[in-house]
Amino acid sequence: MADDIGLADALLGLDGFCVLQVVRGPSELRVVVETTRVRAFCANCGSRAQAQERMFAELRDLPCFGRPVRLVWSKRRWRCREVLCPSKTWTEESNAAPARLLLTARAGMEVTRQVGELARPVDTVAKENGLAWGTTMDAVRHYGQPLVDAPGRVGRVRAMGIDETKWLSADAEHSTRYVTSIVDLDQRAIVDLVEGNTAADIAAWCAKRPGTFLRAVQVVATDLTESYRRGIQGFLDHALRVADPFHVVRLANRTVDLVRRRVQNQTLGHRGRKNDPLYRIRKLLAMGAERLSERGHERLLLSLRLGDPDDEVVGAWLAKESVRDLYLTDNVEDAAMLLDKAITGCREDAVPEIRSLGRTLDRWRPEILNHHRTGASNGPTEGQNLCVKKVKRCGHGFRDFKNYRLRVLLFAGGVEWPHRPRPPAIR
Repeated sequence: MADDIGLADALLGLDGFCVLQVVRGPSELRVVVETTRVRAFCANCGSRAQAQERMFAELRDLPCFGRPVRLVWSKRRWRCREVLCPSKTWTEESNAAPARLLLTARAGMEVTRQVGELARPVDTVAKENGLAWGTTMDAVRHYGQPLVDAPGRVGRVRAMGIDETKWLSADAEHSTRYVTSIVDLDQRAIVDLVEGNTAADIAAWCAKRPGTFLRAVQVVATDLTESYRRGIQGFLDHALRVADPFHVVRLANRTVDLVRRRVQNQTLGHRGRKNDPLYRIRKLLAMGAERLSERGHERLLLSLRLGDPDDEVVGAWLAKESVRDLYLTDNVEDAAMLLDKAITGCREDAVPEIRSLGRTLDRWRPEILNHHRTGASNGPTEGQNLCVKKVKRCGHGFRDFKNYRLRVLLFAGGVEWPHRPRPPAIR
């Protein structure tokens, strides 16, 4: 390694290649290389091949000392000496430079890591590396898909969460489209991304899972969406279905808001305005009673006295608080008693919105109490939904679901990325 060529080969760092020439251009380094292989044998007949001619293939490599690198591979074309051999001629190949990708393997994997693990826009990564968008995305598919499909990425899932996010907004051609995230609640990673949010979409996904995967699932946490409950029916009947506490309380808060809006219109004849009594306490009504300060209690009681003549909003607020009381205890028996009390009180109320709340609580009673049995919630699923939305924002929207799914799973799917050596720190 005392000569300049040996030093250049060491800087190149590609096994089986040697440097022929380095040209420093105004915008990039042009490095001409060839393989060190001097013999080749025919794959069909096994006879020793003869070097015939050379061709040049230009590839994009990793940047070197802050400069983009164009790798020019002087490829040998080999010819079989046997006249009757069908192989005739072929061009040498290398794992360091896969065919038709226009990148070296290490550059392709780094591009995939930038787009997948770091959730960077494909267009930005492409411009930084002197590539077209299509070339960059081809590399992401080539190197990223095996990482997503790796058997070890998704192991045994004990607790599973299901939730939806918006994929495409409605336009003249289609209505709003959604995707459903299937999340491992223990590992906090996305198992899969399903196109659609209907019961048929979830059932179709479950039907494609192996029996060992489905049997390992013991807990399924969802929001109060009937389609999810129907979608897993027949596939995960053995698992405990859990209604997410956040969505249960949000349903109660929504009931308070519906009653407040209706009473507002009936008493004043218009939607809420900033000086209206009920509109001024809309945020106080959503807060827990124990979080209200003394001044907050006084404001709440005064506004209800002025804007709620029939105590309908008061009834909805009390119903909401009775639902929240379920989660002040970890004991299943106590929670069941509180839930039955809330259901009975809601179903006997004269306000239609409160009665509707009672019917929903009654319909989801087993799933609500299963939270106290398992401690599971859809919190990790909501956290992973933020990752889904981050990928969507960085890509400025997606129209191809396959690309969307690949990008999401590379970022939040628990992918095991190849080991990258960590250099020692410089003081």
